Amino acid sequence: MESFDLIVVGAGIVGLSTTWRARKAGARVLVLDKGPTAYEASSRATGFLSLRGETPDESRLAQVAEKLWDTLDDDLGYPTEWTQKGRLWAAVTPREHEELKQSYLGFQKTGIPFELIDGQACRDLVPALSPETLGGIYTSRAGHANPQRTSHAFAWAFRDLGGEIREYAPVLEILTESGKVKGVRTAQGEIHAGAMVLSAAAHNAALLAPLGIDFPVAPVRLEAFVTAPLPPLFDQAIVAHGLAIRQTLRGNIHVNGGPHEWLDAGTANDMPKPTTPIVRNIARRLFEVFPSLRNAQMLRSWAGIIDVTPDQITTIHPFDTPAGLIACASAGHGFGMSPALGLALSDLALNGQTDLPITDLTLARFAALPKDWRRVWNWQPGSYNT
Repeated sequence: MESFDLIVVGAGIVGLSTTWRARKAGARVLVLDKGPTAYEASSRATGFLSLRGETPDESRLAQVAEKLWDTLDDDLGYPTEWTQKGRLWAAVTPREHEELKQSYLGFQKTGIPFELIDGQACRDLVPALSPETLGGIYTSRAGHANPQRTSHAFAWAFRDLGGEIREYAPVLEILTESGKVKGVRTAQGEIHAGAMVLSAAAHNAALLAPLGIDFPVAPVRLEAFVTAPLPPLFDQAIVAHGLAIRQTLRGNIHVNGGPHEWLDAGTANDMPKPTTPIVRNIARRLFEVFPSLRNAQMLRSWAGIIDVTPDQITTIHPFDTPAGLIACASAGHGFGMSPALGLALSDLALNGQTDLPITDLTLARFAALPKDWRRVWNWQPGSYNT
């Protein structure tokens, strides 16, 4: 019978960050994934670190991640293309402008120097923005990196330390004994460990349900595309008109967002990721933010799955029963938060505690959530969040 100190379920960027940290600490770690490494949300992220002004409960942990990003290339020994040139939330419609002004009240609670600026100040920062831009929120902090390079940098660094990643090895059941986690059952048999981290995004809910644990998360499919390389237009990470937009090191404009389609997830199934006509909606929104991109050539488009919690805030929960089990859902914020999430999850798995600020991110905040919350909010498969 195989045995490890820690099993991590899910070889996305959060799981890989966790395993790298745990392996550095000397633990024998196994990573299991139902598909290829970093194939789901991690390789399809925009690549942003946000300091979470929109969700102040996450902000302290995001600020830990910000410090870790600064040395991550050297720590991993592989490039991530991290650049820290600030972040801008821009409004191009009156409704968006009013929503930004209301959101700014939350931004002010973080202690981070966020500025509420007018449309001209937005265009001074990013001249390519539409003249229709009405205002925005700006910080010189935060940044972005290459999602695929970063995900695989964690995986390569983990393997360099002797860690093992098993692809196409879905976990079918979590095993427990005497109130403690015991391991997992796979198609190849049982694998045992005294600690386990679930970072399998929306699949966490299906894995925890047989244990009588309600893990509120909803999978959602979003579209993305990149243009052919263009001359430099902006360095900042930009959120505007429902889109997340960055320019890559090569000059591609990388964008995702727009309407999201809700899905359902089991323990091992591969959720559908077809590109749909919604990509046209993203293109239209992009042109309304950056009119000069109207004639840009689209290089490729794709779709990805992210896990969304009811309050759209990260969840990190160490369970008392079964002891040794920790679950994480990053609510679409996993890429930027991954250095800090991996450190926190590794601490919890190996030491039973962490000094990182996660107390506001546990499942306790959902104590009053109705069991049929997805139906009540119409977050059901086939419907859209526009």
